[in-house]
Amino acid sequence: MKDGGDLKRPMAMTMTIQPSPLTLVLQSDPQLCYVLVEIGLDGKTPPGQAVNWAIVADASRSMRIPIINEAQFRQMVRTHGAEEVLVDGMAVWQFTGPIPEEMRAQSPGALDYVVRALHSVVEQMGMADRFSLVACAEEAIVLVPTMSGAERAELIRGIEMLKQLNLGEKTDLASGLQLGRSELRKGRSTTHHPGLIERLLLLTDGFTQNPDGCLAMARLAAAEGITITTIGLGGDFQEEVLTRLADLSHGTAMFLRNADEIPQAVAQELAAARSVVARSVALTIRPGQQVTLYRATRISPFLGPTEPVHSHPETWAIPLGNLERGTTIRVLLEMLVSALPSPSRFTLAENQPRTLAQLALTTNRRSPSTEPAAASDTINLVAVSTPHPLPLAPAVLNAAKRANTARLHEQAAAAASSGDNTRASRLLRTVATRLVELGETGLAETAHREAEALEQTGQISKFGAKELTYRTRRLGM
Repeated sequence: MKDGGDLKRPMAMTMTIQPSPLTLVLQSDPQLCYVLVEIGLDGKTPPGQAVNWAIVADASRSMRIPIINEAQFRQMVRTHGAEEVLVDGMAVWQFTGPIPEEMRAQSPGALDYVVRALHSVVEQMGMADRFSLVACAEEAIVLVPTMSGAERAELIRGIEMLKQLNLGEKTDLASGLQLGRSELRKGRSTTHHPGLIERLLLLTDGFTQNPDGCLAMARLAAAEGITITTIGLGGDFQEEVLTRLADLSHGTAMFLRNADEIPQAVAQELAAARSVVARSVALTIRPGQQVTLYRATRISPFLGPTEPVHSHPETWAIPLGNLERGTTIRVLLEMLVSALPSPSRFTLAENQPRTLAQLALTTNRRSPSTEPAAASDTINLVAVSTPHPLPLAPAVLNAAKRANTARLHEQAAAAASSGDNTRASRLLRTVATRLVELGETGLAETAHREAEALEQTGQISKFGAKELTYRTRRLGM
């Protein structure tokens, strides 16, 4: 195999790097180099995998509130069941009495849609699958202890209990995550299926009392090979917590405006879990002398930061999560290379290829604690020198622009959260300009609107902020 070429593994995973070779400029200052790594599959893929699933559902009062349509609302106004009042100087509509039972029966709440989605999931589960359900609000309880997907009657009985709970007003998602992780461990111990995929699905519409505890649970889950998918519903949840939970465990973060989108989102997640063909994929990097790994950004299947860790004294490992059938994992590496000889002390005849780093893939078919990682052969990241800068390859440049735009948005969100509205507005306008350059005109308009809102009112809209956060994460697709 040639340096900088394709690396094919027995398990049909492939790794490609761009550019190949890398070009370095002869200069006296250190330089930053961009390398795009693509990881995919070659050849046939295995059939759908068995799934060990834990569902953690927010069961606070807001999830049970009936959702009425516009016609029902107008009827309430006509019959004096609702009136307009001032709250903190703003006009809002408030119900003056209980919602009529016949209207309530026709107006499902968010938990009704969760139950509907879980019924569909149970119908698709088999003997090798495992399923558990945790409900949480001020406290967390296990409604369905882990059991086989074939035990449908018991699963349905437990799911139906979700609508009858009264666990309080607040939401302690950390306790729910802890119980969900515990149930996944039990499910793992009751099956010997070699390709069991472990997923924890968290769904909430509000704030959690213990965000740090949630993040700690995500780190523990990731260490066991458990992927956490988060679904945030409406405009009042903490997107910074839910996206971070997903990033730490290499999962997916979803944003739903309306409760009737829940069944489709849950079905999509089950299909994604069944399509996993490689678990706990990691990219290992061994930089050469005078080379430093400055930053790594996952570009696809969703755009987000990564946390490289030292696997050995001189080797970095970048966890990338699971590889699903039909998808490609793309990672943008930023390498800092020390000074090269100046052109006056260097002749092109002396310009020999130089290995900047060695790259390899590792993967676990089960959790890291039960099976050692399967490592690939190494592939060399090779560079040659040039007296003048050369343009980046289009694919690498595009990835770098998208990663930089996402980072600018993160900085804008942090500035707005800290109250620095001037800086946040300026950054949002820069984000909008970058989005236009990327052809994302609709999202650019959203960024412009949020910048204007900050300048005029000192606040950004709930839905606008979430749309920017979640759609920016999809810029790599």
